Amino acid sequence: MSHEGIECDYCPSCNHKSLRVSNIIISIPYFGEVIDFTISCDSCGYKRSDIMPVEVKEPTRYSFHVESACDVSTRIVKSSTCTIKIPDLGIIIEPGPLSEGYISNVEGLLNRISSVINMGMRMGKEEEKKNGQEIIERITKLIDGEERVCIIFEDPLGFSAIASDKAIKESLSEEEVKNLKYGEPDFEIKSENC
Repeated sequence: MSHEGIECDYCPSCNHKSLRVSNIIISIPYFGEVIDFTISCDSCGYKRSDIMPVEVKEPTRYSFHVESACDVSTRIVKSSTCTIKIPDLGIIIEPGPLSEGYISNVEGLLNRISSVINMGMRMGKEEEKKNGQEIIERITKLIDGEERVCIIFEDPLGFSAIASDKAIKESLSEEEVKNLKYGEPDFEIKSENC
């Protein structure tokens, strides 16, 4: 594991010269080495993070059936290019310009989803609040092992993973990649010796 911290020019949020860049290379079972990249501002608290694999990966889909409370402790690696689907709950989360990568577990992912739904419920209409509350209750049951769902990660750059022997890993076809948000990147990744 290596670590590097660098003072950079100016923060994009507060424009103070207090932006810090750090990266750590870590090894994750089932996935390999990744760079955990973070920028943060000591002045205003601005923070952005992402994870990137050290090596080039193929576009992948991971499917994982959460069937017990033990399954929610399964490690996940979610990159900024990953689409998350939980069909049983009607959830599809597509990456956007501010999408961040992170390393967590299934429970952490579900808690993040609950938090976003909670925030949306504050501004939603009555029917949306009711639907949001039902999904949060189902997520709570899922964490407690009282409900079962399938969680799907689809990543056109192959940077995401669900680290379990129970997870099913598949390659995505070119057509499937094109149908994903960020499926046609404006850049090309080449693995060549310099």
